[in-house]
Amino acid sequence: MVHPRVYFSATQSEAEFLDDYEPSLATWADDDGLTLLMRALRNGDPASRVAIATRLLDDGADAGASTESHVNVLHLLLSATAHDFTAEAPLLARLIDEGADINADSGSRWGTPLQTLSRTLKFSDETLAPFYDVLFARPDLDVTTPSSVGRSVTESAQAAIRRRADLLARCHAHTKEHGSR
Repeated sequence: MVHPRVYFSATQSEAEFLDDYEPSLATWADDDGLTLLMRALRNGDPASRVAIATRLLDDGADAGASTESHVNVLHLLLSATAHDFTAEAPLLARLIDEGADINADSGSRWGTPLQTLSRTLKFSDETLAPFYDVLFARPDLDVTTPSSVGRSVTESAQAAIRRRADLLARCHAHTKEHGSR
């Protein structure tokens, strides 16, 4: 399949994206299931990422899509190496509200979205708090079922206790309030 030009500009500035974009492309996906929204969530600039992803969602992009390898939009957003966590938190919430699977298990590379986020050790629990706030506000968040990485979110946080003490405390509080799944 030939990629439309906007496939490449989705990882550039908002202006470059809009030069190549038309709303009919909001639902475009390649042969592996990588959508234009997923591509935009790989944008290295958090402000452009939010603006482009928001535009795509406004135009009907599917927040619930996943690739053939079971990677979804949350895995991609949460694995980014640069973030503005406060500015991106509303986007994270919108993705979940519009169908992104908060517990999607993508396999050994990623695990669940929260495991993907927690393994990004360059960010402290304090820095990750805006994302944690969004995720733990969801009663459907599963922190007790082992993923394909062999551990649950709670077990992963326990294993990284020196870096993820707040995550572990949030997991315990979430399980107490919502039970285990």
